[in-house]
Amino acid sequence: MITILPARLKLLHFPRSHLPHVTHAIVKSCFFDDIKSPEYFFSFTENAYEISVAANVSIIDQGFLPFLTSCPDLSTSPDIFRVLQVDDAGGQDASGKRISELSEPLAQGKFSIFYMSTYQTDFVLVKERRMRQAVQVLLDHGFEFDQDSLDMYHHNLQELQMIHQSNTSTDSLVSTSAESYTSSIHVHEESSTTNNDIESSVLKNELRCAGLNPHNRSSWATTMLKIMSFPELLSSQLNEDDSEPISTTAATRFFSYTATSDGVSLLADQHILDLFEEETLFQDEDTVPLRVIQVNLAGTNLDRCGIVRSISHPLATDDINLLYLSTFKSANIIVSADDIERADGLLRSDLEKMRDLLNDIVLEPLQ
Repeated sequence: MITILPARLKLLHFPRSHLPHVTHAIVKSCFFDDIKSPEYFFSFTENAYEISVAANVSIIDQGFLPFLTSCPDLSTSPDIFRVLQVDDAGGQDASGKRISELSEPLAQGKFSIFYMSTYQTDFVLVKERRMRQAVQVLLDHGFEFDQDSLDMYHHNLQELQMIHQSNTSTDSLVSTSAESYTSSIHVHEESSTTNNDIESSVLKNELRCAGLNPHNRSSWATTMLKIMSFPELLSSQLNEDDSEPISTTAATRFFSYTATSDGVSLLADQHILDLFEEETLFQDEDTVPLRVIQVNLAGTNLDRCGIVRSISHPLATDDINLLYLSTFKSANIIVSADDIERADGLLRSDLEKMRDLLNDIVLEPLQ
């Protein structure tokens, strides 16, 4: 079942060095915004290559950007994204198959997507200007949509079309600007990918995917803030509590926090999850340790089509289940620790094919 969420998002990338500048924005976004609103969406991922945020337009524009004006490596999405929430009875046990099957028709239709696996559900981010076509492609391939959300989307779309028709001159200006932007991205991507900068790395960290109880937010808010904004405090606390020092260096830090009005998900090291009180965590009893393969996509992840499909399909075909996290500049493939060697072998054997894919860039059409 696919539900169209009302949230309208922008994507943001910035380096770790500017993390202290956005502490206020993180606190406000996680704990003081209208987190019960059905439009609320906030996702924060840190890996070896970047910090990547996907959040409501107002959170990015009014919360983060004013504090990052001096950041030299700041990137934001020129497009607004809409969110498809994907649920099925298989849950995480069938996530790899679901990712592969859902991404196939979208790749064939030349849609660039962000895929985000969480504890509760999956989210697929699609550019708003191509959302109508994406929905139709999925319907044509037999995917079932929540009818209420589909009706609401069509109703809102009709209202937007009426507004656009009354302001055609503005539409023409936006179209010209978008064409100019796409042209510049094309040149940039060719120069970066032909250098074969794509690389992958496997973290030794053992991860777990868990839910955080939203009703106990006050009891885990401080811990979550330390994880996001004050890793040096977290490192001290972990090493005080453990007989052996635990590494939390920039090269090994990996976590992803995603919150909507329906739930909060955290993917992090087990020793990070151990900092939370037991009653604040939702975690399956038979959960297995997870490992992550990080793929640096050698540039922006915003306009390329088929990346999720090209990575997920060979793993799903070989019966390797996976979770998938798109970020601004990377793909993060999370598999069972028992499957990590096999998964890494498959992806490494396909690394040249992936380089070819990125060299032969398929950019998403404007419409």
